[in-house]
Amino acid sequence: MNNPQCSYTVRCFFLALLVNLFLPNILPRQLASAQDVPSEASSDAPDLGVVWTPSTAPDSALAALDRIAATGATAVRLTHLPADTTATTIATRADSLGLRLYVDLPMADGSAPRPDEARPQADASLDQLRSLANRHASITHVGLARGASTTGSRRCDRLRRWTERIHDASASLHTYYVTPFVPSADRCADAVDQPLLDLRGHPRPTDRWRAWRTRTDSVGIGALGTWTRPAAASGLRVPHSAERQARYLETTLSRLLDPTRAAPPVVFVARWQDDDASLLPSRRYGLHDAAGTPRPAATVVRGLYSGTQRTFAFPDGSAPAGTSGLVLVGWGLVAVLGLLYARSLFVRETAVRYFTTPGFYREALRDGREVSFGANSLLLGLVGGSLGVAAARMARLATAQPETERVLAALPRVVGTALAPGVEHPTLAGVAVGGGALVLLLLWTGAGVAMARLGTRFTVAQGLMLVTWPCWPVLLAPPVALAAGPNAPLSPSLSTLVLLGGGTLVLLSVTLRVLFDYWRVTDAPAWTLLPLAALSPLALVGASLLVAAQYGVSFSLLWRLAVYT
Repeated sequence: MNNPQCSYTVRCFFLALLVNLFLPNILPRQLASAQDVPSEASSDAPDLGVVWTPSTAPDSALAALDRIAATGATAVRLTHLPADTTATTIATRADSLGLRLYVDLPMADGSAPRPDEARPQADASLDQLRSLANRHASITHVGLARGASTTGSRRCDRLRRWTERIHDASASLHTYYVTPFVPSADRCADAVDQPLLDLRGHPRPTDRWRAWRTRTDSVGIGALGTWTRPAAASGLRVPHSAERQARYLETTLSRLLDPTRAAPPVVFVARWQDDDASLLPSRRYGLHDAAGTPRPAATVVRGLYSGTQRTFAFPDGSAPAGTSGLVLVGWGLVAVLGLLYARSLFVRETAVRYFTTPGFYREALRDGREVSFGANSLLLGLVGGSLGVAAARMARLATAQPETERVLAALPRVVGTALAPGVEHPTLAGVAVGGGALVLLLLWTGAGVAMARLGTRFTVAQGLMLVTWPCWPVLLAPPVALAAGPNAPLSPSLSTLVLLGGGTLVLLSVTLRVLFDYWRVTDAPAWTLLPLAALSPLALVGASLLVAAQYGVSFSLLWRLAVYT
């Protein structure tokens, strides 16, 4: 008879034997397979920092650096390298605080310099940076471009040669550039060690970073944040209030630093303190104002960077009342035009002649019998008003777009400074464009009258009619501009394209029609067409663009900044 306990012992023996024989071979394979599965969560903690413009005074710079480190930051991106004494002091303190320093070279926005034609200032800063990096472990990265057009292969080749040059001089230094472009447009990610994204004002910064990460794992965030308006009231319901800035950073940083998902290797919040050199004074990105007073966003960054606080409460405030002044002006122009058409027989008859029987229109213009100085003057005023309304609307839309600041920064300083007040004050833009157009059209009218009198009798009323009626397409600009907006039928970018494309056609149409009518209704010598053509809107706009190109305006870069960011 079998012993049950003996059978149980035998079975246990054989089971243990099987485990010892096969488990050592199976388990390593299973572990290796598990390690081969990509994990969405990052094993390394990201570097968290701020964008900082250091003070030239060493004591002020050290005090600010201590405050930055107290927030829990582990990295700082310097917008420039200060003088030798201050730079050495900052690097020494950063060593003791355990901070990593990313230093932007003084490259102008919108251009990556050629290594064989390197700018003396950039070369001097690079030599200084290499010397500091050899003595201070905190200096780890050097920035080669900020806001440059990294959408072309030639720029990438220049950045690649700069990277090789820096690696040859110092093995401890890594290179980066800051780009606002979408991953499909940017071509230079492999030209440096680490591309950083400029996500200031971006409505979905997390999505943009994740789209970039599918292309390169090293991509970080070089500038994150949104602006506040100094005059904005308090409350989450107020656009660009300090509380809205804080909520933006709370939401975005919480998503980027989610421990269950991959995080960027480095994140810089823009910026530590307001920059007085900004082209748009109404845009303030600082966690602190110019005087050093912290905004609510500073509390958010401190809590999330140090891990001491995850949720924050802010007052709702009251939503500002909507402004409809521009719409009322636009409807006012429509009402004046309608009344003019209804009450003026001259306008009704001339409109029929102009659009259906151009020959009769030119005959009336030549004879000077059926011309109305008052009606034509009012129509010319409507043309100027229409241009002013369209310009004010586009300036108001530009005020709310993050791309506007990058476009202004890519322009020569004198041009950007001249255009910035129009963006800050849309009414000023409307008055300048509308008033300027009226002045130029009146000068063109005067030139036409003066040239025509060389061969025949020609009155100011005839000249006014000659110039005003071909400008009728301008009256369509206000409806197109007013129909644009974030929640409107036309997006701001589409309306801009429509107005730019339509404006080019209108310039061509107006110029050709006025010159043709002038040639048919006057007996002036043929050479008088040349000065009249030289003073035409098409010629003046073309000359302005040529002068701008001569002064370094890159229209291709402006286009890419407006479309691909």
